[in-house]
Amino acid sequence: MKHSFHEDQFVGLLLTFIGGAMDAYTYIHYDAFASAQTGNLVLAIIHGFSGDWASVGKKLLSTLFFFVGILLAKFAIDYFRKKNWHFWRLFVLYYEAVIFFVISLKVVNVYPALVTVLIAFTAAIQWIAFDKINGRAYTNLFTTGNLKGVATNLYDYLKTKEQKDWENFMHFLRVVLSFIAGGVVSIACYHWIGYKAVLLIAIIFILLALYETLMTLRFYRETSFSIGKNNKLP
Repeated sequence: MKHSFHEDQFVGLLLTFIGGAMDAYTYIHYDAFASAQTGNLVLAIIHGFSGDWASVGKKLLSTLFFFVGILLAKFAIDYFRKKNWHFWRLFVLYYEAVIFFVISLKVVNVYPALVTVLIAFTAAIQWIAFDKINGRAYTNLFTTGNLKGVATNLYDYLKTKEQKDWENFMHFLRVVLSFIAGGVVSIACYHWIGYKAVLLIAIIFILLALYETLMTLRFYRETSFSIGKNNKLP
């Protein structure tokens, strides 16, 4: 069994669903994006011209901590590779589950700047840690690049009729639809239960972390069994 099951389609699409849910939640609740930093920078400029410096600061903080999250994630990848720890992404999933549970608490949720910073920082780590589905690149936080993948591969397929182009088209289409679904479900939950809608993200993360843990334990068990079998004397 391969140990790169973090690239499974199930995992990637669920993370993309979460990406859509995060951006929808932070925008409707805090008027800022969790990961779409282009949007945050444009909104910061707009708010700056209208003199709303509190909104400007919140959006710039989100961008800054998104940047810091990327740096930390790259450092962590190098560190864990040197230590030969293949399953470090499990720590990321459990960390995200805890962070979003904390954000669901009213004592934290009432501070927009703090929450947007936490989500932006966490989203950046997720983006760097999970960047492939079955070897194919994708983005689980925003979907402009994925839309480009849908369009270009559809064009290539219509031109060549090659199976690989169709598979790439379907890959990006599933990712885009997952992102949209995450946004729709997040907004629906927000209208239903308000700020507690962020618990949906925490629950999905903990379930995903538990799934990855089971896959990891299964991998080690099968590997140990295989080694023991091969070392058995005739």
